[in-house]
Amino acid sequence: MASERPVIREISWRDIFPWLVIFRTFRLAISMPVLLLATLGAVLTPVGWWVSEQCFVPSATFEIDAPFAQVVQENRSGPHRPFPPLVPDDGRVPGSLSDILSTQPDVIQPIFRRFVDPVARFFRGQMTLQQAGYFALGTFWMLVIWGFYGGAITRIAVVKLGREEQISLGEALGHVRRKLISYIVSPLFPLLGVVLLAVPLFLLGMLMRVEYGVLAAGILWIFALLGGLSIAILLLGTLFGWPLMWGVISAEQHGDAFEAFSRSFSYTFGRPLHYLFYAVLATWFSGLSWLLVYHVSEWVILATRLPAEIGVGSERWAMLAVLIDQPAAATNPEMVGAWLIGSFESVVRTIATAFGYSFFWCQAAAIYLLLRQDVDQTEFDEVFVEREDRRYELPALQSVGSTAANQSSESSAESSERSNR
Repeated sequence: MASERPVIREISWRDIFPWLVIFRTFRLAISMPVLLLATLGAVLTPVGWWVSEQCFVPSATFEIDAPFAQVVQENRSGPHRPFPPLVPDDGRVPGSLSDILSTQPDVIQPIFRRFVDPVARFFRGQMTLQQAGYFALGTFWMLVIWGFYGGAITRIAVVKLGREEQISLGEALGHVRRKLISYIVSPLFPLLGVVLLAVPLFLLGMLMRVEYGVLAAGILWIFALLGGLSIAILLLGTLFGWPLMWGVISAEQHGDAFEAFSRSFSYTFGRPLHYLFYAVLATWFSGLSWLLVYHVSEWVILATRLPAEIGVGSERWAMLAVLIDQPAAATNPEMVGAWLIGSFESVVRTIATAFGYSFFWCQAAAIYLLLRQDVDQTEFDEVFVEREDRRYELPALQSVGSTAANQSSESSAESSERSNR
């Protein structure tokens, strides 16, 4: 009897290489609901920094402190960065790989730094009270904006990547509304511990103002070093773990600020090499994805401009291009039209920049699911969905009195029908 040989009909690449889920985030990041949420967040982010500037930054600061003035100007600028032109000034279309790769390929790191840099400035020292107020208000605004929009994006991402299911935009926003405080507070949770640990060290420094205080500080310095070690661990865990906090709150049924803090630290320190591998892979993939999105957006603008330039003529288009690229006060219909053209093109570039935010949060959700599987051996599809809890609920029970009343009303209705017959 011939031995039967097994036939492989299907390979589950998700089980063999679970990190391939990172490559599925591109399609999710360019979907309309996710891209809409990211665009709204990217547009509203500079608004909070502008309000913070009006509250804490006097006009004289721009002349006195040039580095700080540059940071302020970057924070209140539009959501899209000044991209290099797709077609250089000499009119040569990029035809080589080096020309294409000359575009800044990094999109994850700038967004990561935009969240981290304002907080890091508090630990660098040499900050005035006005600067501290400026960065504190601006950072809180970013937590509010991206706690809402970033939370909705990660909610859509964990359900799609984990359960292979699609939830509506309304369901994602409803989930965020119920847990908005947790999204906002979770990154501040470990920073509160840093402040509490820093208070005794500050008092020890006050004691060192006197001669015998230095002696007392020397005796207690071993305990101060232990406090410094705890602060370093909290800061290091917050630096790398805060993007995972949104995934905890979005995926877990009882996800709150404390669980987001504990899980993010556990995964960051529990599997640091895994985390590093996923982060490097996500950064590399984000660079390729950003090149594609950038060139597509710029080619859309270029494909629109070229026929218009042929129709209007090169000389007049050169004059109009100056008004489009450098808009001035609209004093005539021509300037108004040029301003509208530049505004619509700015919308295209804003959406391209918003892709960076949507891609960042989708990647953070994917990495969270991977680390959760590595540390807790939790399958991807174990993502909480509200409607699943109601799937197996029993129908509501009725009281005996109400049941008898319903039966008597039904019998009376039947008797009336018989009499009518």
